[in-house]
Amino acid sequence: MTKEYLLLLLKDGSPSKFRQLLAITFTNKAVGEMKSRILESLYSFGLDIPPEKRSSLFNEIREELALSPQQLQQRSQTVLQRILHNYSFFEISTIDKFNHKIIKTFARDLQLSQSFEVELDTDLLLHEAVGRLLERAGSDEALTKTLIAFSLEKIDEDKSWDVSYDLMEIGKLLFQEDHADHIAALEAKTLQDFKEVQQKISKQIAALETSATQQATLVLQEIEKQGFAPEDFPRQTLPNHFKKICGKEFNIKVLYANKLEESLEAGRLLKTSDKRDSSHLATFILDLYQTIKKTLYQRHYLRNIYGNIVPLTLLSEIAKEIKNIELDREIIPISALNSLLSKEVRNQPVPFIYERMGEKYRHYFLDEFQDTSKVQWENLVPLIGNALESVNEKNEQGTLFLVGDVKQAIYRWRGGKAEQFLNLISGKSRPFSVGPSTFALDTNWRSYSEIVQFNNQFFSTVAPILRNMEYRNLFLEGCQQKTNNKQGGYIEFSFVDKEVDDKAEEQCQQVLKTIKNLQSKDYAYSDICILVRKNDHGMLLANFLSENQIPVVSSESLLLKNNSTVGFLISLLKIMGNPADQEAAYSLLYYLSKDISDPHQFISGHLNNITGLLLESYGFSMNELQTQPTINILEKAIRHFKLADQSQAYLVFLLDEVLLVEKREGPGIHAFLKYWEQKKDKLSIAAPEHIEAVKIMTIHKSKGLEFPIVIFPFANALIHDPRKQKKSWVGASSKEQELGLDEFLINTKKEMLQYNEITSKNYLEEMEKTELDALNVLYVALTRAEKGLFVISETDKAVNSLEQSNSYFNLFQYFLDQQGLEENKEGKYTFGELTHRDKEQEKPTMPSSGIPLVTKDEKDTGFAISTRSVHLWDDERREAIELGNLVHHALSKIKTADDVPSVLNDLQVSGQLTAADSEYVKEKIIAVVEHPQLREYFSLAYQILNEQEILLGNGKTLRPDRIAIKDGKASIIDYKTGKPAPSHHEQIMEYADALKAMDFTLEHLIIVYIDHEIKPLFL
Repeated sequence: MTKEYLLLLLKDGSPSKFRQLLAITFTNKAVGEMKSRILESLYSFGLDIPPEKRSSLFNEIREELALSPQQLQQRSQTVLQRILHNYSFFEISTIDKFNHKIIKTFARDLQLSQSFEVELDTDLLLHEAVGRLLERAGSDEALTKTLIAFSLEKIDEDKSWDVSYDLMEIGKLLFQEDHADHIAALEAKTLQDFKEVQQKISKQIAALETSATQQATLVLQEIEKQGFAPEDFPRQTLPNHFKKICGKEFNIKVLYANKLEESLEAGRLLKTSDKRDSSHLATFILDLYQTIKKTLYQRHYLRNIYGNIVPLTLLSEIAKEIKNIELDREIIPISALNSLLSKEVRNQPVPFIYERMGEKYRHYFLDEFQDTSKVQWENLVPLIGNALESVNEKNEQGTLFLVGDVKQAIYRWRGGKAEQFLNLISGKSRPFSVGPSTFALDTNWRSYSEIVQFNNQFFSTVAPILRNMEYRNLFLEGCQQKTNNKQGGYIEFSFVDKEVDDKAEEQCQQVLKTIKNLQSKDYAYSDICILVRKNDHGMLLANFLSENQIPVVSSESLLLKNNSTVGFLISLLKIMGNPADQEAAYSLLYYLSKDISDPHQFISGHLNNITGLLLESYGFSMNELQTQPTINILEKAIRHFKLADQSQAYLVFLLDEVLLVEKREGPGIHAFLKYWEQKKDKLSIAAPEHIEAVKIMTIHKSKGLEFPIVIFPFANALIHDPRKQKKSWVGASSKEQELGLDEFLINTKKEMLQYNEITSKNYLEEMEKTELDALNVLYVALTRAEKGLFVISETDKAVNSLEQSNSYFNLFQYFLDQQGLEENKEGKYTFGELTHRDKEQEKPTMPSSGIPLVTKDEKDTGFAISTRSVHLWDDERREAIELGNLVHHALSKIKTADDVPSVLNDLQVSGQLTAADSEYVKEKIIAVVEHPQLREYFSLAYQILNEQEILLGNGKTLRPDRIAIKDGKASIIDYKTGKPAPSHHEQIMEYADALKAMDFTLEHLIIVYIDHEIKPLFL
């Protein structure tokens, strides 16, 4: 992609060409990498160096553009200079950042605040929304009844009565693109509508149970009628089956976990010693057996639907609470950017969108296209189509350059649609009038030859596990990569015995042995990356390796909460917020006891007197800081306990978060601690580059990266994991039409194969996608290594064929059997040879540097607020003007008389009102709000609009001091100081004309003169 970008950039010598290029990739890391590659390439191209030292990329671009070395050098210098001078137009970004840019442009049209922020943590947003919803219980009658009914149903099913978990789970659907259209179809449904659906489902379930019981009774009666007794049947399985149904046992897993149906179809009813003719009975029972089976599977289907109806009932209520939070805080969840564009902007004329953005792109580059979602792609299609299907002033068409690999599509859970890429490649999808040219990148430039060949062979061998032929061919045809000039490489498989008591411990031991073996071959810690599927495994390995003196860098080790210095500061805040918090007290004392000879005595002796200890032994007074903002408390603690020299990155990040919370929620301790409790498991510093430590990361985070050595432990994931709870939307069949919904949300279960044709088809499609997901994740894991790949799996039940495989172990074992490879004396399977690290290829280590944490001097008393007060001027006239303005400003903050004390207090705290002036301002304000002729306009009976801006048709804006609205009638109040003047009358009449034009009925126009006396003038 970088090469294609440079070709377009340097093609015609236009130094501003980059302003017409837009490159979109998947992550911020990829954005930074691509920008760096382009800028470094332009810089190196512009250097005056001998031809033999030129890079292969320079020569390739020079040949393709038919330029001399001097011409390319000159163009590169010019373009680089122009980019650096206009860097904001150098557009390489993530899809979300690009969407954000467009939405910012259309913020007013979308009725969004111009200062809206994007909320990245949707879990936090959802948690608060569910909390708000539950707080309405008791005041909202319909909602309360629904929540109580839901809790009682959970209790009946022997589950916890607490519905918050269920609401959180169902609420996640609101942020998932795949569910958006389905949920939109339910927006018009009320709580009563869903209640009626529930009642209809319950009624149908009861009818099916009655029908099944009656038919089972018929079978038992027929058995008796034909002269057979229960003991005539092997183990009495057949009569017991129908007796269970008569006894209200409707669990299909209990009833159909046997081979009874096969025996009935074969006519084998009686014991082998009983030679009586039972063919008639077998035919009769088989017919009713299958009828009852269909009935009970339909009941199971309805129960599945019912289990999701109640949470769905509350989904629209959760959505309303989320919307209220968005409006209150002026935020937009990141997941909503795509849908906002899709609904509001996409259908605008493309030239209009470009006009509003202030720029027009002619050339598009899309990386990792296989992980682009349906809505993301549909939002881009009009913009790209306009570029492709039109020409500029030079008669040049626009271009689109797509890069992707369907075998690496591992973000389906986040909306990624690999099928889009498949359809573009196959020609099934033709979104543009211009046809595409397709090129396969058939050479692997990352890995050594042994690893390339291994992956070709492995994925070609196991590809038939994919039932979908299109998916299967991806691996059969795509895993034929050519090797590069890097010869060698090493692959090793080892398997932990499933009979081992502590398999996790054994996996960790195997990883440790592998690392030590690599060290003996001169490999550095920084050469090694451990890939895991689950964060839990990453945490386990990080702790184990740290205990064994192996330095690690993982998401867990980078968490703020795991840094002892940050922990000390958080504990300090917790104690200031709650002096009785003994857990925080212990944590704080434990940190301070590092240099104490008897830490136990130190901790136990001061556990109940933290405040006294800090004051007497450390000179740190918590009482003096109680009224200070959180940021001041932390800065004081960092300075006082001399923490600035340790954990600088963690402290800087912590202070950044404190400022963020202060901006949103205020400076109080409790606001920050609430935020901390919700986010502490996610707040982490960025992983430092060039650190000498073993990296631990999930496979998903490793996508697009490469490492000299990869260790892949816990490589025994299931392909179809029944523990993963998935949900599917299925259309209503004829049997469910009367329920009143066109489609239903159900738990994805194997039983869907038996429900009906619609659910069966849905289940099979989901299984095919699940198989592709599993193989794609494995592909990403096994293709990250450059020189060495170590796979540590776990033995499992052996399977006879590839079709029976359901775990990575099964795939590995099948492949090794096909290769005829035998384990070595260490019980491992190996390919190639692990050679010593080539020291000539060692990368030079960069000296680490950091930005020091700067704190204020201990003697610094802080900033003093410079007030606009009498001290700034000496003349009495200015003092009077200032006080008049203060009264006017205070009145703009007051809606009712009850607001007066809090407004005056806020003015004093902010420094706008001094103690000397407060009595005068208070006297004037009370005189206005309690004036006999004005008192009613400061009551709750009126809707108050203070200093509400009015936009006139001619573009002019007006801002009346106060508009009081009651019963559709408006009164305008304007405050004035000084003597009455004709301009005052003209101004309030202009306000009146504006409100009349807005169809308001005017009741009173009041000019309030504020002087020694309060004089209201009614017009």
